Amino acid sequence: MNYTSSKIVGILALTILLASLATAYAMWAETLKINVTINTGEVDVEWSDWACSDRGPDPQAPGFNNSEGKDVASCYIEPEVYDDEGDVIKLNVTITNAYPGYNPEFKFLVDNIGTIPVKLLNYTITGVNTTALNVNMTIPDDTQIHPGEDLTIGMNVEVLQAAQENATYTFEITLVFAQWNEVP
Repeated sequence: MNYTSSKIVGILALTILLASLATAYAMWAETLKINVTINTGEVDVEWSDWACSDRGPDPQAPGFNNSEGKDVASCYIEPEVYDDEGDVIKLNVTITNAYPGYNPEFKFLVDNIGTIPVKLLNYTITGVNTTALNVNMTIPDDTQIHPGEDLTIGMNVEVLQAAQENATYTFEITLVFAQWNEVP
């Protein structure tokens, strides 16, 4: 093949390439798009109501007797901490003038004020002097709370015989709620 014929073949190849590009470019086309917006929900719970069973004669632990109906000890519950939205997130329970055998029960109402169902992930009780106090929590088997619904948590505190006179005992309970699909 001589120089002229290879030049002709090269020009021909270039012409075919340009023709196929022009055909592809001349094709009609339409583009589709999707605009996506995702708004996430909110996990938000609060203490909405609370009560102590001591509303008259002192409640007694098994083995103790208050047949006279004496009203010696007292329990109080009040909000202690609010979040940025004004929701009660920590309660302060105070028991005064307690004595061995005093056994109040508490009920706490947790409201789901968020937009996502929640479940109790875990809870801890720290700082209990177990020689002076017996503290039990009553947690329902199913702790799922749908938005706009509530869950009742119970607590029982028994002052034991080993409790000291004129003593102050403190402990803290922490409950962690999480979105329902994260809790096993």
